[in-house]
Amino acid sequence: LDLCQEGVDYLLGDAPEGPAAPRNFGGAERGARSELIALGRRERDLAILRDPRAYRNPDRYRRAVHGLNSAMRALGRAHAAVPTLADYHETSRRPQRRTDLLEAAAAYDENLYYPLFSRRIAAELEAAPEESIGISLTFFGQALCAFAIVGFIRSRWPSLRIVLGGGLVTSWIAQGSLARSDTFGGLIDRLVQGRGEDPLAEWLGLPGKAPSVAPDFSDFASLRYIAPTLILPYNFSWGCPWMRCSFCPERAEKSSYSAVSADEAGHQVAQLVDAFGPGLLHFTDNEISPLHLRSLAARPPGAAWYGFARFTPHLADRGFCRALAASGCVMLQLGLESADQSLLDTLDKGITLDLVAAALRALSEASIAVYLYLLFGTPQENRDSALRTRDFVAAQAPKIAFLNAAVFAMPIAGPDAAVLSSHPFYEGDLSLYRDFDHPEGWDRSHVRRFLSEEFEGISEIRRISLRTPPVFTSSHDAFFLEQMQPGLAPGQGSAYPERVERRDC
Repeated sequence: LDLCQEGVDYLLGDAPEGPAAPRNFGGAERGARSELIALGRRERDLAILRDPRAYRNPDRYRRAVHGLNSAMRALGRAHAAVPTLADYHETSRRPQRRTDLLEAAAAYDENLYYPLFSRRIAAELEAAPEESIGISLTFFGQALCAFAIVGFIRSRWPSLRIVLGGGLVTSWIAQGSLARSDTFGGLIDRLVQGRGEDPLAEWLGLPGKAPSVAPDFSDFASLRYIAPTLILPYNFSWGCPWMRCSFCPERAEKSSYSAVSADEAGHQVAQLVDAFGPGLLHFTDNEISPLHLRSLAARPPGAAWYGFARFTPHLADRGFCRALAASGCVMLQLGLESADQSLLDTLDKGITLDLVAAALRALSEASIAVYLYLLFGTPQENRDSALRTRDFVAAQAPKIAFLNAAVFAMPIAGPDAAVLSSHPFYEGDLSLYRDFDHPEGWDRSHVRRFLSEEFEGISEIRRISLRTPPVFTSSHDAFFLEQMQPGLAPGQGSAYPERVERRDC
């Protein structure tokens, strides 16, 4: 069950038995009128995000996204919940606190989504009784709802075995917040760290090692995801092949790297494309390795695709970038972090600015969009380093389609945590990060002010930032590209450039 998508449908009127619009809006309540309008438009706005034509009009797209978020917040208020298209909060509980997760499990029937998950899980178990249930927990925004589901299952079917895994559980165990044997007071029978296939096979008593096969998405084929076409995920590898960047949570968690062979991966992707006919493939690796990039260029998957890669000499090769584009590559997500070469060396990024510039040029000439990631506020950065990054990005702006400028949060188990004075980033014993006293006073408040005033204040950079769609960011970016909007003459794609020029004026 994909209860994340089903939960969105449940709130927004695209599923049966969804909640009714609240009737207790007072005239003096802040935002009451706009929320009532959003509630009335929720089905229409949801349809807009599934319509390819909406991606030719970014203003209409943005209004739909903000309207849906407003409607979801209004529907969550009676439950002291703040749901959005990409997150979930509660006003009185934090997912970083173990006690709050246990409270969410005990008070499962108070959860905003209780009418949905109780009905769906009961129907599944009545149709096909099981002995075990697995729950994948990837983000903090899923944790309170996941534990409400656990509480419901444990109360209704006490003999069922419950296994909890996913990215967030992996991080909790790797950083020492949870022991592998933790059961959350008997709620959970087993925690799974890292890749789940082999531990689950062992736990369920299945013989041998889990085979390498293409994932089966048929259980989700009936769901209408929020996109104008089917986006199919696939990952060639687990972990990071570089594993040397000093700021990286993967390094802090000592994750290992493994990958499917290029031949096997090519075969599996071809199977998936034939079976599901996706309009876009999302390769979800931390980094698509050069080996798998070469394989994609030599053996096109049969659908447009995008994913994370690393600045390597392959991407500075114009012929290779043209081959990637011919294979269906429409966008690559690339981490630069900083444009101060001495800082890059200190962070052990393993790249040079000359290589970055050459890769941006080659990708641009091949019409492959670049989603560039920057990281400000690392312990080794200072204001001069940040200014060098700003100036480099402004100079390279014509070759950058989208931009993510993040503020550094220090992993609890990272190498800097042992040497810097730090304090809690989030209150709670299950937090993954700590705030810290920057050695040069370049703290988060200074970094945020720099980003809003001096970084975004550069018109070339502001143009890039305004292209990035709200909430969905890289998940929807590709749909604004001309190569993903068939039937348009050159220059008739996304309206972002015209919109931004008018705004600048």
